[in-house]
Amino acid sequence: MDDSKTPIGKKLPKNFMTPWVLLVLKQWNIHGYLIMQYLNQMGFPEVDHATLYKELRRLESDGYIESEWQTDGNGPAKRVYKITEAGEELLLGWTDVVSGYQRMINGFFDMYAEVFGFRPSTEPSPDNAKNKSKSNNSEIAGG
Repeated sequence: MDDSKTPIGKKLPKNFMTPWVLLVLKQWNIHGYLIMQYLNQMGFPEVDHATLYKELRRLESDGYIESEWQTDGNGPAKRVYKITEAGEELLLGWTDVVSGYQRMINGFFDMYAEVFGFRPSTEPSPDNAKNKSKSNNSEIAGG
């Protein structure tokens, strides 16, 4: 895959999704589709199903999450994920990493403000805001 053709907003550091997935699972035992919706609400760029489920399989094989099939309720069975004790420890370790990214990003915006005389908006562009409001209006729990 040629990364030079990937839009800048879509490039993320390797395993950058991990702490967000673990944080969601620290709060709820839920299935993959809901995890994806929470990631989108937290400002994550569009995540495709294959990428998320590959990450979930990796985290499960490494012992950071567990899953079981939920067959009660309407509709097809769903695999529900939950964080393990090892996953909680990993999440705590990610705090330093994410804090480091935050310091780097703050440094970027500080320098940007010095160079251009203003800070760029941190609000989503109008196109992204429209897409977010559509997804936020749908019921998360209802899928």
